[in-house]
Amino acid sequence: MPVIGIDKKVLTQVCIIVRDVEASTARYAEILGIDMSPNFQTTRLHDHTHATYYGQPTDARAKLSALDIGHLQFELLQPLEPPSSWGDFLDQHGEGIHHVAFFVPKADVVAASFKEYGYTVTQQGLFTGQTGTYTYLDTDKDLAVVVELLEHFGGSPELNGPPFPADKGLGTDIVCQVGIVVNDIERTAQRYSEVLGLPLPPIIQTLGYSVSKTTYKGQPSEATAKLAFFSTGQVQIELIEPDDHPSTWRDFLDRNGEGAHHIAFQVADTQRAIDYLAQFGISVTQQGLYTDASGVYTYMDSQQQLGTTIELLENFKR
Repeated sequence: MPVIGIDKKVLTQVCIIVRDVEASTARYAEILGIDMSPNFQTTRLHDHTHATYYGQPTDARAKLSALDIGHLQFELLQPLEPPSSWGDFLDQHGEGIHHVAFFVPKADVVAASFKEYGYTVTQQGLFTGQTGTYTYLDTDKDLAVVVELLEHFGGSPELNGPPFPADKGLGTDIVCQVGIVVNDIERTAQRYSEVLGLPLPPIIQTLGYSVSKTTYKGQPSEATAKLAFFSTGQVQIELIEPDDHPSTWRDFLDRNGEGAHHIAFQVADTQRAIDYLAQFGISVTQQGLYTDASGVYTYMDSQQQLGTTIELLENFKR
C-alpha cells in the first residue's frame, strides 16, 4: 500500500540550492525572459520557523525567492546558518536541485506513512509567517531526491503562473520534466511505484549513434541510457540509468552520485533557444534524437549560471 495523504500525486515545487539568491534570481529572470514583477516574489528571509534538524532544534535560516511557472514553482534557496539540510547539500554537492515537493493536507500524517517505508524526517519547520509547515524526508537514499511535504494551514494554494511572452527568453513557459540519474532504474522505478502509488512505467532503452545521432561535447557518442517516466501533474519525473560511455548523465553520476540532473522545457524551436542561450555563455553539452525519432533533446551547460542543467525538448511536427 502506498503512502497516504498525497492524493493527487502532483509535483508542485522544485528547489534549487544556490550560493547567492539575489544574483541567482536576477539571472533566472534575465535568462528565462521573466518580468520581475509580478512573477517573482521578492527575496525574503526564511526565519522564525521553530525548525528541527534530525529531531534537534536548529536556528538555521535561509534566503529564498520563488517563481510560479504554470502549475510548478521554482524555489531558489540560499542557506545561511547551519545546521540544515540545505547547507549540507551545498557543502556536499554545490549548487543543484535539492528537493521536489508535494502539497499535502496533513504533513505529520503523510510523514508517518513514509516512516512505514523506512524514511526519516530530516528537517521540519514552519513557513516564514507561520502559515504552514515544511517537512523534508530522507527519500534521496533510494528515490535519488529529497521529497518535501508542504502543508498550508489555510488549504493548498493553486499555482497558476502567468504565461511568458513567446518572443522573450526561451520562448516557452512549459516546464515538463525533472530528470533524475540513478544506478539501477528497475529498482528505483519499482520503489517510486510502491511508495508513491504511481503506475509502474515501461523501461525504455535508448539507441546508439546510428539511430540517435547523439553528440556529447560536440563529438559523436555511443552513449545510451535506460529511461522511465512517471506522470506527476504538469511535470514528469524521468529516471535515467546511463551506460559507461561518456555522457552528461555519466559525468553527473560519477561526480555526484544519484540525484536530480536537469529541468526540461518544451520548446518549439531548439535552434532559436540554443542561439538565445549562447549570449549568456550557455552552450550545448549533449544532443540526440528521441528513441522513436519523433523529436530532439538538448542538454545545455547552464550549471554555472542557473545551478542546474536545462534540457530543451522539441517534438517534431508530423
